Amino acid sequence: MSRAAGLVAFLAIMSSAGPAWAMGRSPLYVSANGSDAGNCRAHACASIGYALGQASPGARVLVGSGTYRESAGGANLIPARLAGLTLAARGAEAVIDATGEPNGIVDQANDTTISGFTVENAQLEGILVEPPPSSWPATAAAPPANLHGVTVAGNVVQNNDRAYDTTAPNPFAACASSPTDSDDCGEGVHLLGTSYSRVMHNRVTDNVGGILVSDGGLPTATGGPTSVGPAARDLIAFNTSAGNAFDCGITLPSHDPRAVGADGQPQPELAGVHDNLVVHNVSKDNGGAGLLDATPYPGTGAYDNTFIGNYVTGNGEGGFQLHSHAPQQDVNGNRVIANYFGTNNTAGDADSGDMATTAIILFSAVVPVTDTLVAGNVIAHNTYGVWKTANVQVNGLQSNRFFDVGTDVFTR
Repeated sequence: MSRAAGLVAFLAIMSSAGPAWAMGRSPLYVSANGSDAGNCRAHACASIGYALGQASPGARVLVGSGTYRESAGGANLIPARLAGLTLAARGAEAVIDATGEPNGIVDQANDTTISGFTVENAQLEGILVEPPPSSWPATAAAPPANLHGVTVAGNVVQNNDRAYDTTAPNPFAACASSPTDSDDCGEGVHLLGTSYSRVMHNRVTDNVGGILVSDGGLPTATGGPTSVGPAARDLIAFNTSAGNAFDCGITLPSHDPRAVGADGQPQPELAGVHDNLVVHNVSKDNGGAGLLDATPYPGTGAYDNTFIGNYVTGNGEGGFQLHSHAPQQDVNGNRVIANYFGTNNTAGDADSGDMATTAIILFSAVVPVTDTLVAGNVIAHNTYGVWKTANVQVNGLQSNRFFDVGTDVFTR
């Protein structure tokens, strides 16, 4: 299948209505004035967790206005058995206050939907989508874990990642309580080892970072990188990721060292962050990059991702940032098309050494990058339009438009 035909098929899957067997069932209700008794159908229950305990696969759990002080540490877990479930706010404002708890919502089931909530004050991610940890590969030869068909839509995810220690001398130990992301607490919304899923029309603000799509976890104090499984063919669209002060707006990093083999070839059946579509998002005023595609250590791969039609400005690092740090990595085939980049890299990118305002940073420390497309973008008000290392080959540069830019393309 050609790349264009694959993208058409991918979008068709993303726009499908979901499993027919999930339709037409009597919903379960949750109300701040309810009571945790019965089956939540004739009379509303008082807690989301109790309702999830009464639910069956394909159920709809509808939550009324109010503040619900419960979380995955206590109750808000959608377990694998609840495939096809919809968890939706039906009131004007349904708030999950996860103060003191790891997460607001954890989703471990296929073909599920989470929509309409305000999720705040979690120690780690506000919304975490992941395969059940019991299914994660325990050895290098074990099969990957993966989740699919999840929709996270129309939520406000704010003021999470509360366990983040701003005084930690090592930024990779700033969130010791996170099992996978000790550098950023997993950010506001996290798709971990999740494919064919959608994050759409959410507002993600004032967390450590915004939206994270990953295939595993960074090394923690107790061990090396965590392998989970591929994060592929996800759609990240029409979101606002803003004011996340310590990390990036939308981040696609590969953390699983099984993504690329010893021969340098990708192993998409095992791991990797690939073939994702990031389209028509606003990413502004975040502490890190506006949009990031990155591979930190050998064996990781973040490739064939497309970033199109996004509005990116005011971020502390590059508006779009490609980072490859080690041998045996793959960051080829990424496409940056028809985005607007205002002033970015306001704090400077210490990894690349580019400390001037820059729209697009393309940095590879070791491996040559032979297939990157940067085309049709509007780039304004920066010292550099595109800053790149000499081992990164870029197509389409002549089709970008530069306004008030000191140097259109700088090669180090």
